[in-house]
Amino acid sequence: MKRTWPLIGVGVLLAANFAFASGKQPKAGPLTGTWDCVAHSSSQGDVSFTLKLDQTEETVSGTFINSSLELPLSAVSYKKGVLEFHVDAPDGSYAATAKLVKGQLSGHWSKGEEESGEWEGKKSAKQ
Repeated sequence: MKRTWPLIGVGVLLAANFAFASGKQPKAGPLTGTWDCVAHSSSQGDVSFTLKLDQTEETVSGTFINSSLELPLSAVSYKKGVLEFHVDAPDGSYAATAKLVKGQLSGHWSKGEEESGEWEGKKSAKQ
């Protein structure tokens, strides 16, 4: 009987540790979700697109979607309230930055030295 107490104690500690660890999943960050966005361009006018983002702390991943294609975001970061990402599209490489303020994104985009403009986004009501 004396040998079972240490085993029971170890079992209780392991069970408590597992329960604590399994409940300690990081919560989704404020960028997580579907964003309805508009890029403003002098050559093409306003261009609508969607961002689907997943965020855990400063780690962000996602997808750029417009009416004709769906592309993964690359070089994505979120530091000090600023989102930065790149999209490699068939017509060139785009870079974008935005600040998250009061639940809305707004910032700047560029396509190399060729073209640039402002953009904005808000979370989709269809979440």
